[in-house]
Amino acid sequence: MAKKLRIGFIGAGGIAVGHYHRILETKKAVVAALTEPSDANLKNFCRQCPGADELPVYGDYKDMLKKETLDGVVILSPHTVHYEQSSYSLNKGLHVLTEKPMVCTIRHAKALIKKAKAVDRTLMISYQRHFEPPFRYMRSQIQKGKLGEIEFVQAVMSQEWLRLTRNTWRQIPELSGGGQLNDSGSHLVDILMWMTGMKVKEVSAFQVNFDTNVDINSTLAMVFENGALGSLSIIGNAPGWYEDHSIVGSKGALYLRQGMDMIQQNAAGKNLKVKLPKYTKNPDSNFIAVMLGKEEPETPPECGLRVIEVTEAAWKSAAAGGKPVRVP
Repeated sequence: MAKKLRIGFIGAGGIAVGHYHRILETKKAVVAALTEPSDANLKNFCRQCPGADELPVYGDYKDMLKKETLDGVVILSPHTVHYEQSSYSLNKGLHVLTEKPMVCTIRHAKALIKKAKAVDRTLMISYQRHFEPPFRYMRSQIQKGKLGEIEFVQAVMSQEWLRLTRNTWRQIPELSGGGQLNDSGSHLVDILMWMTGMKVKEVSAFQVNFDTNVDINSTLAMVFENGALGSLSIIGNAPGWYEDHSIVGSKGALYLRQGMDMIQQNAAGKNLKVKLPKYTKNPDSNFIAVMLGKEEPETPPECGLRVIEVTEAAWKSAAAGGKPVRVP
């Protein structure tokens, strides 16, 4: 029987549970060790992950990487330490799957991409929307030219982020690197560019922090390099979850409401039949398959660079009262 890949977890907070189960479901890899300094997080993780209570646990990820024989790591820690932990792991010859955002500065993104290439190791981001049928369908329709030239894109995410992250590291800038735009908003910044294949050229942004030290509500007006316009709103002070995407082109349009209701129109405004692809892969299964040389990365680090380029520009614009800022 083929030897299974050994994966180490750097962090075992809430989101780690899903990663644990998805890695085991591949039947090609096991979680071999954990780094988690919080007893509460560790207890909760072990309660939901059968077998996890038998794994070696470390308070410092460097100790884990020194003492354990691993093939790769999944980084599930606060945002501002992603760069150091990813860089250190790559230097140890390990493949890296990191939660979003990949990093919190453009400089760190470029350094990580360079590092991964230098050591010939995989670096990926856990952007699950790349694997979800609605977004894959929208991307394929655009690539096939069904919408013609893309002229306008829009995305909205509403979340009770302000309340749910109160008194956590996510509202501490030194750990989070920023507010909701840099957190769950990272998914939407990424998916707009991934679906359309377009890069943002200029951003004008406004943000509201309420009584916190990080951005809670953000709205971005964007100009893409092909001349298309874009609107992105991340609302962290909302009563509940809502997500909305619109893509309008010269030959048609796509509208996705709450991740479920997909409407496609042709140039005459007629609704077309939509058949979503069957797709069951995810960032974890792709990560393992890439390590085994069987697939290409669906969420490469270049996506992380594009996201932080737009995010940094938005922060600068908001700080300047909405003044337009060019994206590098």
